[in-house]
Amino acid sequence: MLNEIYKEYGEYFYVPMTQGYSIAIPITVGCSWNKCLYCDLNQGNKYRFLGLEEIDRRLKILKDYYSNRHRTVKKVVMAGGNPLCLDTNILIEIIKLIRYYFPHVDNISGFARANDILRKSKDELLRLKALGVGELSIGIESGNNEVLAFHNKGVTREDNYLALTRLEQCNISYSTYIMLGLGGRKLSKKHAIDTAKFLSEFNPDVIIVVTLVLFKNAKLVEKVRKKEFIRLRPLESLKEEKLLIENLNLKNTIFNGTHKTNALILKGRLPQQKDILLDKIHRELEEYNNDDMKDKEVLKWKRWSVE
Repeated sequence: MLNEIYKEYGEYFYVPMTQGYSIAIPITVGCSWNKCLYCDLNQGNKYRFLGLEEIDRRLKILKDYYSNRHRTVKKVVMAGGNPLCLDTNILIEIIKLIRYYFPHVDNISGFARANDILRKSKDELLRLKALGVGELSIGIESGNNEVLAFHNKGVTREDNYLALTRLEQCNISYSTYIMLGLGGRKLSKKHAIDTAKFLSEFNPDVIIVVTLVLFKNAKLVEKVRKKEFIRLRPLESLKEEKLLIENLNLKNTIFNGTHKTNALILKGRLPQQKDILLDKIHRELEEYNNDDMKDKEVLKWKRWSVE
């Protein structure tokens, strides 16, 4: 049954890490931008809106599915690369449908780009918040404009700054995605420090840290082959993460570095557990000096050595 619901999303179906226990409601397929060099998460899917009629049909199926499991659905995530790009009035109609089938829902989340947020007025965002929209996931990736421009992110540091400012003004909760290694070897230090400085100006609920991987159909592949971009090895990405954390000055944010792409699993609350996270990285770096650890890296990341 669920395979039919999510058939357009391909073999890999991505939802925000903070929404792993939310019910995914198909809204859009693909990303409205879909031009970032590093990305192939949409697996060739062109962006499209499923339409209210189709969303209604799938909500009926999901309602029956979860009713049979005696589960009260309280959190849903709007599926798609950035469903918040839709017109506010359409989003409101979608939310009405969601609430009709799942009346106990108290939070509606989803991925969003900075320009999706900036295209909406403060009044529009407040209307969405009043209907339960929150815990948005924003792909900041980097606080360095040179890094963002190289990867054709389509937004600048300033765009991201304005978008997060607007969310905080509206008291809409959000998490941010940050990508280790996005600056390559050339911009690794700038990427880490500038990203930390950027994040320290805000108060995200969660900072989600992932590590750059090379999707075979991503446009970044050609840059790597031409030596225009040199990827970080696991040891280097770990040092970059250490630099990032050292420069973070936050009020009360969860640092979530548990993604499977990362060289080390890390999670803690900042600033309270900053020293604990840094100590764990320090111990990992010390252990790396022995031959066993180096052999493990070669085994796990052997494809990197042929660049």
